[in-house]
Amino acid sequence: MNHIVKAPPRALAPVASTDDARAQLAAARERLAQKLETVQHTLEPLGHWRTFVKRHPLATLGGAFLFGYALSRLFSRK
Repeated sequence: MNHIVKAPPRALAPVASTDDARAQLAAARERLAQKLETVQHTLEPLGHWRTFVKRHPLATLGGAFLFGYALSRLFSRK
């Protein structure tokens, strides 16, 4: 199978000089750094599960119970 991935047109745009290419690369790095920072801020709360458990012990216990019950129903022999 021949899978050809087409690049967006601006990725194939010719550059007039090496300075233009360097400027485009620097702009791309900046956009990538901003997107990475956004992803990090979005996923950061997921790393604080211990805080959630301390703040909501009954919800955590209830969730664990429901998860265990669902697994037991899923793997029961009946």
